[in-house]
Amino acid sequence: MNAKEKAPTSAATLAEAATETAAFGGATISYDYLTTTAAGRQRKVSDFLSHGRENAVPLRHLKKLMETNGRTVRLMIQQERLSGTPICADNLTGYYLPATEEERTACVRSMRHRAGEIMRTARAIERGAGLD
Repeated sequence: MNAKEKAPTSAATLAEAATETAAFGGATISYDYLTTTAAGRQRKVSDFLSHGRENAVPLRHLKKLMETNGRTVRLMIQQERLSGTPICADNLTGYYLPATEEERTACVRSMRHRAGEIMRTARAIERGAGLD
């Protein structure tokens, strides 16, 4: 196998390949690969986060810590959230674990607002003029 035919070997490249296959092939895949192995144990994004908005970690730092791209980090965060880990986000500061019920509530309120705005935009597109 020459250099051009060599299969990807980095975890990030393999994760990207699996994500691309799932996105374009309609396949259902496990997201277990969305962790970085460090010293024989799987690491999660939440391992790098602290409690409290004031301790938020920007995505650019998480990309470096996890040694992967932003899309993969966001997929990892989504999977952890769906598994019950309350990872909050703030557009200005980054990702954090809530220190108080108020932080958790503010995060959920922000997500619901964003989801509502996306639905409003989708409805506007549906109502828009037909294609010519």
